[in-house]
Amino acid sequence: HDSTLKNEQNMKKMRLLTFMQLAEGTSEMNFETIEQELQLNENQVEAFIIDVLKTKLVRARMDQAAKKVYISSTMHRTFGLAQWQQLRDILFQWKSNLNSIQDGMNTIVEAQKEMTNSANIVQ
Repeated sequence: HDSTLKNEQNMKKMRLLTFMQLAEGTSEMNFETIEQELQLNENQVEAFIIDVLKTKLVRARMDQAAKKVYISSTMHRTFGLAQWQQLRDILFQWKSNLNSIQDGMNTIVEAQKEMTNSANIVQ
């Protein structure tokens, strides 16, 4: 009895991890794919997706009418070199954007100083 419960828990975890791996590479997935890949019955798919969403490991929305899941983000099942490189690229982009903002702000400050100086000279 106890081993049956453990088996069910292990199967649930494996399905969750498999779903996360499938979701990493796509922005939408149909119920049929989930059913086939995770060896679920058609009537188990919606409950499974709800369970996945409760874990907060995957951000998605389910469209029951279209029988699809629209995935916005997933936690990575593994964090390897590719994920570190992606993170590095994102951080470099942020740094570049912040530098551009800082340059823009400096330009505005300098322009305001010049306008203030010009106004003082005119008086």
